[in-house]
Amino acid sequence: MNENKRREWVKNAIIIFLIIMLLLTFFSNTIMNYSLPEVSAKYVESGTLSEQIRGTGEVKANQTYELKMGETRKIASVEVKAGDTVEKGQVIYKLEDNDSAELTAAEKTLRAAKKSYEEALLSVGYDYRADELDIEKQEEDIALLKAELPKISEYSAAYDKAKEKVRGIESEIKNFEKDIKDLEKDIKEYNDVLTVLAAEDYASLSAEDYAKITKAKADLEKAEKTKKDTEDKIAEYEGNIAAGGNQSAITAAKRAIEEKEMAISKVQQELNDEYMKENPDYSVINSLKSTLEQYELDLKYLKEDYDNVLSESAAYSSNKQKLNAEKTTLEMNNKKYDAAKKALEDIIASIKQDAKSKADAVQNKIDGIQDKIDDANIRLEDAKAELAEAEKKSSLTKEEQETKIRDAENALEKSKIALSQKQRSDAVTAGKDALNIQELQAAVDDAEDEVERLKKNSVGAEITAPVGGKIAALSFSAGEEAARDSVAASIEMTEKGYTLEITASVEQSKKVRVGDEADIEYFYYGDASAKLLSITPDTSNPARSRILTFSVTGDVAPGQSLNIAMGSKGQRYEYIVPNSAVREDNNGKFVLAVRSKSSPLGNRYMAERINVEVLASDDTSSAISGDIMNGDFIITISTAPIDPGDQVRLESK
Repeated sequence: MNENKRREWVKNAIIIFLIIMLLLTFFSNTIMNYSLPEVSAKYVESGTLSEQIRGTGEVKANQTYELKMGETRKIASVEVKAGDTVEKGQVIYKLEDNDSAELTAAEKTLRAAKKSYEEALLSVGYDYRADELDIEKQEEDIALLKAELPKISEYSAAYDKAKEKVRGIESEIKNFEKDIKDLEKDIKEYNDVLTVLAAEDYASLSAEDYAKITKAKADLEKAEKTKKDTEDKIAEYEGNIAAGGNQSAITAAKRAIEEKEMAISKVQQELNDEYMKENPDYSVINSLKSTLEQYELDLKYLKEDYDNVLSESAAYSSNKQKLNAEKTTLEMNNKKYDAAKKALEDIIASIKQDAKSKADAVQNKIDGIQDKIDDANIRLEDAKAELAEAEKKSSLTKEEQETKIRDAENALEKSKIALSQKQRSDAVTAGKDALNIQELQAAVDDAEDEVERLKKNSVGAEITAPVGGKIAALSFSAGEEAARDSVAASIEMTEKGYTLEITASVEQSKKVRVGDEADIEYFYYGDASAKLLSITPDTSNPARSRILTFSVTGDVAPGQSLNIAMGSKGQRYEYIVPNSAVREDNNGKFVLAVRSKSSPLGNRYMAERINVEVLASDDTSSAISGDIMNGDFIITISTAPIDPGDQVRLESK
């Protein structure tokens, strides 16, 4: 017995020692690991990579028109502002109703020349005041006709206003249609819920609805099982009553006795075998004896249970009472089952009703928006009719008025020519001071030509845009005097097209060609496209970068910022890693690979530097070359800064 105790003590000491070592190893690993930076890593892969060139540039017009003043005039009002888009013929400046300084000076010169000429003619006895009065009357009539011209601009303004109204309603309809498309997506989502419910594909529902249905189904299954168990008991008691006893319980009790007797026999045999050994193990013998005693005690109790079952099976009234009790329980379980079934049906009906209500609500919104579209279409038709009427008035009234002015100016010119011819004829006939009169007549003619030239070149009561485009700059404000030949406005001509520039590296520029199509990203304002026009050195850094110039067409405007993207064809690379894995310092680009080292306390993971060259990149990945192999585990993210040689711990999965 002392020898057995000593062996037991040695065994327990060894077990305690191993447990202590295991705990020390575990806690040392755990403490050290929690102090190290945690890293995410990914194996090097091979595959295809398409390198993208991206940049942002500002849309510029290819040509700018400089609108110059024909005469010196005072600005009454400015009708547009820098950045506005104008159409050809649209009013930019309105001028005060005063003659230009040049025209005023020329008319003054003409009056002085006429006075000198008339005085010379009077000295020879000729009077042309009636002719001159007629000419003055014609000039006054022309002035009245021209005074009507500003009113014509009101028709033009009404026409422009009508056009803007049509555009506004069309834009409103387009926005309504977009809203309907968005709402139709919501209706589809709710109808999909109804489809899923009809197909009983509850896993496709939202997590919340799926959890409700799953719980209700579990409750129903539990209630169904409870009900079934009660029904089985009722059948059992009815069978016992019919057979005069609980035969299944008797059979089970008898089988338990037989099994226990077999177990006792087996233990008894093992005990005999141990005694028969040359060197019996008394610890095993004691254990078998203890087991044998327990089994014999168990057998005693099993026989008592068997006697009780036999006694109970004879008790008919007891089975009858149990049967009645189980029938009462069955009624309760049936009610619970019906309640669980109704609860499941109610949940499904509630989800279905909720989806249908939401779909109906969205449909009501769509119907409301459709009503607005119908109303807008009615307003659009009215606005188009108003536009047609305004266009008709603007065109016809202005043309008729300008025709009247031209006819009156032609008649005035004929009257002046007739008077001039009469005066020359009279001067020649008089034969006195003819040379002086001719010189004075020539001075009058020159002055009249200058006045007519200035009138023809006059900008009138307003300055309009000779071309369509975007106002790049305005030179004058209301109340300022604009000098002759000065630039009144700069207009970027939209019909001449647009260009856009971005900067790219020399390597990137080698992968694209003039004529390549480019993508315009994040553009939600219509349709637009871009094509590469030229590749030129960047004057600020010609050795390392290039300027890519694109032609841009579509629904764009000068000054608009666009995101350009274009890429080379996909190329296969042997080593591809995430962009986050590529690092850079003064010695160049590199990646950090995870290396495993064994130690008495387990594996240790170290970060090892591998110098690389980036061959190509896209938005997420880079193709690299260097002292790298397939199967290298490359660090992509770390919870703290790490350097080559640092010890790290891998991310927990």
